[in-house]
Amino acid sequence: MPKCKPFTVALALLMPDNKRQISLVVDRGCVNDSPVYLIIFVLRDLVDGDFQDRVKLQVTLGDVDKAQGLMDSGLKASQLDFLTGPVTNKAKKLAAGTTKDPATEKKIADIVNQ
Repeated sequence: MPKCKPFTVALALLMPDNKRQISLVVDRGCVNDSPVYLIIFVLRDLVDGDFQDRVKLQVTLGDVDKAQGLMDSGLKASQLDFLTGPVTNKAKKLAAGTTKDPATEKKIADIVNQ
């Protein structure tokens, strides 16, 4: 019987003014029955109709090689939720079949060039 049991706690808050979003995830994964912990904190502000990341913090505790193995095995739904941000929100608003959108391309370029 495995000693290590994986779990995830996710908290998402939208401030009463609907202009600030705070997200926190604490995740314990198990690799070869050894725990690896991942803590993610994201603070976002509403800018031009989309939430922009202001603060991002990720901390991994445990064996780094095992943590990498856990990350390589794929993302959980709770972790995928954190990837939804301004670019994804903008892309979802595009009409089906759109192949070029200067505003979305600019957002991607801004992120890549940070």
